[in-house]
Amino acid sequence: MKDNNITGIFPVITTRRLILRELTNQDSTVLDKYWSDSDVLEYLSLEPFTSIQESLDMIDILMNLYRDNQGVRWAITIKDSGKVLGTCGFHNFKSEHRRVEIGYELGKEYWSQGIMTEALLAIVHYGFETMQYNRIEAFVNFGNIRSTKLLEKNGFKLDGLLREYELNRGKFVDQYCYSLLKSEYPV
Repeated sequence: MKDNNITGIFPVITTRRLILRELTNQDSTVLDKYWSDSDVLEYLSLEPFTSIQESLDMIDILMNLYRDNQGVRWAITIKDSGKVLGTCGFHNFKSEHRRVEIGYELGKEYWSQGIMTEALLAIVHYGFETMQYNRIEAFVNFGNIRSTKLLEKNGFKLDGLLREYELNRGKFVDQYCYSLLKSEYPV
């Protein structure tokens, strides 16, 4: 089994249309546009950001996931132009169980173009083949049909509904738990 510790040089993943690369502070302007958009954040626990500093702070948190061996978050960029479209990655890494949680968001002008499917498939492959995860989990707020369809289309199975699982903008919300197992991959 390969060592599944997250250390060393930040991994860059290339797909047909995308490059998934390390986040930088230079991404703050475009990510602030997405992270301040109530449509993009509708089903996330974040309040829309109101300052560029909040985006810089979030980038720092996401960059530290990798440094602290807790996960990895990539900037999703267009291969030809380098334009940042959103982010995706892993967090809540549990090494003793070889399990991790997946998360993502995309600027709404890029929805329904297959971009998140392309990025999701790339990081799932990386998670199972390079990191040697056994289970990749996704927690999706009740009502987030766009995300549940994405997961189901890409082989994730519904484990169940977690009642009032997360405090989201001052109220408890139900979340679906989805997972994909290494034994089910490739889908």
